[in-house]
Amino acid sequence: MLRGQKQIGGERKLYMINRLQCTNEGCRKLHRQLTDGMIEFKQYAAEVIEDVIDGVISEEDGLKNPCDGTMKHWRWWFLYNKEQMEGHLQSAKYRLHGFDNGSGKHMGSLLDEIRENISPGWLGKVCRIVNNIGGALRASPEYG
Repeated sequence: MLRGQKQIGGERKLYMINRLQCTNEGCRKLHRQLTDGMIEFKQYAAEVIEDVIDGVISEEDGLKNPCDGTMKHWRWWFLYNKEQMEGHLQSAKYRLHGFDNGSGKHMGSLLDEIRENISPGWLGKVCRIVNNIGGALRASPEYG
């Protein structure tokens, strides 16, 4: 399946992505196998959204794409899903390391640690982890 993705400045790239049918009993849904550069239900590249969230790109830059409303929406979407992302990261960590090996003694936010240590590229990696463990990020409610 081809999926289009907007880059900074509005340039569009096409990617071939796999669709896989879930084998879990009762699910049987089709799931898209996204790369680190893609975020589910977002048409822009993860690095563009990340740069807006991190303040690298702002409304003052005068870019036509993404528009001011889209940038505002992405920042709101991130704030709305920040706790959800943190919870999914903690869940993935415990699944990988278990509860009893001292890994639960981590102080602070895993999301903040990933943002510090993987830049650029932190947002795509976080969203891929969330998707791979079966989690989902919420669409944000109407913002004012």
